[in-house]
Amino acid sequence: MGLEPGFTFRIQKCPLTHDYYVHSHDFSELVVILEGSAIHIIEGREYPVSAGQVFFIHSDISHGYKNVQNIQYVNVMFHPDQLLQLPELKLLPGFQALFYLEPFFRKEMFYKGMLSLEPRQLEEVNLLLDRILEEHDRQSDGYRLMIRTYFTALVGTLSRYYRQNGGGTENKALRIGEAITYIEEHFLQPVSLQDLADLAYMSRRQFLRVFTRNYHTTPMDYIIRKRLDYSCTLLRNPELSISQVAMDSGFRDHNYYSRQFKKVFLCTPSEYRIHKAGL
Repeated sequence: MGLEPGFTFRIQKCPLTHDYYVHSHDFSELVVILEGSAIHIIEGREYPVSAGQVFFIHSDISHGYKNVQNIQYVNVMFHPDQLLQLPELKLLPGFQALFYLEPFFRKEMFYKGMLSLEPRQLEEVNLLLDRILEEHDRQSDGYRLMIRTYFTALVGTLSRYYRQNGGGTENKALRIGEAITYIEEHFLQPVSLQDLADLAYMSRRQFLRVFTRNYHTTPMDYIIRKRLDYSCTLLRNPELSISQVAMDSGFRDHNYYSRQFKKVFLCTPSEYRIHKAGL
């Protein structure tokens, strides 16, 4: 599947006229139900789906459909690491909830957290999907750029609607999404695990468990990595000392900063400045 190496992407809009056996893929899927209804079987459990509902399926997750009733749907297949890395997306709580956290709570919430679009919202989303489909099929000059642009707009739009329609504090995925967004906006400031757990209305232990499962690192290590990445941009300024870079990146201890930097980048900040930043 895919248009070219490094750009794995496929989109199809089609009817589903019969039950679809349980299967899995090595890519992720974003599904938008345009018409009809069915029972979605995912990870061995069954959930009703109908027009307006949107859900994201990670790679290697088994799923299928039964009791299909005049389903019309759009299926977008892609690799998240190629299309979901724009920093601005990570500032949207609905993005964190829909694409990272909702699958974790799927069983617990019995799909109550799934995004359900109102008719006007579905119409807007469908227009974006049609634009992506047209670029995908025609492959005119710059089609990859246009697919990325329209797909980013689609993901941003869905993320907005997830927050608007998401059920407030009853939606655990959205609550944790708010905490993740807080990290993205305040990682240079002191942030504790208790602060994040409070934002998510969870205990520290619960928040740590959910975060680690979905982001494959601890909240504190996630914050440290964001600070280190930010420090790389500051190292390009030769007027800033290493100590100043450490402080401006949220590290109070220069030596601790240097140790963490070397652990991640396998060189010291000074070596990075010379060899990577060219200063």
